[in-house]
Amino acid sequence: MFNDVCVDWGSKPFRSLDVWDSDNRYKEFLRIKWSSYEVQGGGMFIFKEKLKKLKANLKVWNKEVFGNVNRVDEGLHKRIFELDARDDENELDESGREERRLLLADFNRNPFKQEAVLH
Repeated sequence: MFNDVCVDWGSKPFRSLDVWDSDNRYKEFLRIKWSSYEVQGGGMFIFKEKLKKLKANLKVWNKEVFGNVNRVDEGLHKRIFELDARDDENELDESGREERRLLLADFNRNPFKQEAVLH
């Protein structure tokens, strides 16, 4: 039988998702955030505190910027559909075609993001 024992193992380890690397905004976000943290103390203390701050910022970034991959999928599909409809009526200019091309590329990468988030 299992005991209802609550053990405090300390803070959770720092983790990142490999799929974040596929997002162009990720590395720039890391660079900007890491250099913005001002921490005083010894080398390992500074490193630990910066990781703690980065972990909190990554949670927010993942939710607000990287987003829910299923919701992103729906939004991409809707926008591509709108651009396709405009193209069918010969109302889509070159910038609209380029936007559709980029959206299709994102749409095609999204299943990989969904798979990576699940594992």
